[in-house]
Amino acid sequence: MTVGENSIGGTLKYVTGYTGAFGGDEANGNFLALHFEVPDVEDVTIKVKVIGGDHGETTLDPDGINIFRIKNTNQKIQVVASKEGYESVMRKFSLHDLVLRAAS
Repeated sequence: MTVGENSIGGTLKYVTGYTGAFGGDEANGNFLALHFEVPDVEDVTIKVKVIGGDHGETTLDPDGINIFRIKNTNQKIQVVASKEGYESVMRKFSLHDLVLRAAS
């Protein structure tokens, strides 16, 4: 996996029966696990989501790890860092450089 300034690339295997964060029909697919470096600043909130995904925003836990189910490479990963009294910072990452392997 490679994470660039504006894109994420690499190959995602097709996984069956993943129940760590998903269940039912969503337990099968291509999953992308990312670790976000959370700044050592008090009261910073980081929210992430897949644009074009089935779920809304998720607030990161202190461990900074999130797992995304990727359905196609037209989706994007959006990250928003915010702190009360400051302007939020948003970044979007294209997934066009990902290869999604099919189920075997």
